[in-house]
Amino acid sequence: MRFAFLALLAQLLYAGYQELRFRFYYGPIFHRFLNHRYAYYTVLPWSLKVKFLKLARDHYEYFEFIPRERLKLTRAMKAIISCAASQLLLFLPAKGLSFYKRILVYPDYYNSRITNRRHKGEVNPGLKTIVFSWRGIAEGLKQEDDGINLLLHEFAHALWLEHKLMDYDVFDHDVIAEFERYAENEMTHLQANTEHFFRKYAFDNIEEFFAVAVENFFERPVAFQQQQPGLYQILVKLFKQDPLKLRLPRKMQKPLFD
Repeated sequence: MRFAFLALLAQLLYAGYQELRFRFYYGPIFHRFLNHRYAYYTVLPWSLKVKFLKLARDHYEYFEFIPRERLKLTRAMKAIISCAASQLLLFLPAKGLSFYKRILVYPDYYNSRITNRRHKGEVNPGLKTIVFSWRGIAEGLKQEDDGINLLLHEFAHALWLEHKLMDYDVFDHDVIAEFERYAENEMTHLQANTEHFFRKYAFDNIEEFFAVAVENFFERPVAFQQQQPGLYQILVKLFKQDPLKLRLPRKMQKPLFD
């Protein structure tokens, strides 16, 4: 009985310590860094900003960030990566991305051990690892409305694989099935019509179609909804949020990197 009481007391003290650490350390630091820099965060109401910051803090502390090829991986770089994960997971189950343990970051495009080709990023479920090139990250963040964002792309792959591999749900099963039917129809349609809202890379397979759809969902919601309204609504249901309602500003007041 006494041991159970002490264990409960320790849990409460640790929870209090974590809350204080967030309130006086992580919260203010992340907020000052993101405000006027990270479009998605900037327009969130305060209650969701707090939730977003706590998610970013959790990802920052949870993942083992491993720099490769002598990359100097700064706290700001790790914060940016953590925030992209939080953007996708803000309204999804807390287990999302918990399958993965490590994030590798290369300074430039790298030779993949899986495909033996140059890559910007990839997901290795066998090693529970997500891989990025910092050059690819920076290129994706330079323009906020071009539908190309390596962080969102690879985290989308990671969530897709996690949903397929694990015995817990990341996404709603019925909505995923709806997405798969829609994607198969679109990929068949492209064979007869070479023009599409997505870049051609999306049509390599259904996994790439999903990752490119996620990039456009968050970066080009207005054009996406106009060009592909049915698919846009599926992603609204899938991620339980609608970027159009956030009214993202076209340009941030400050650059993400300064």
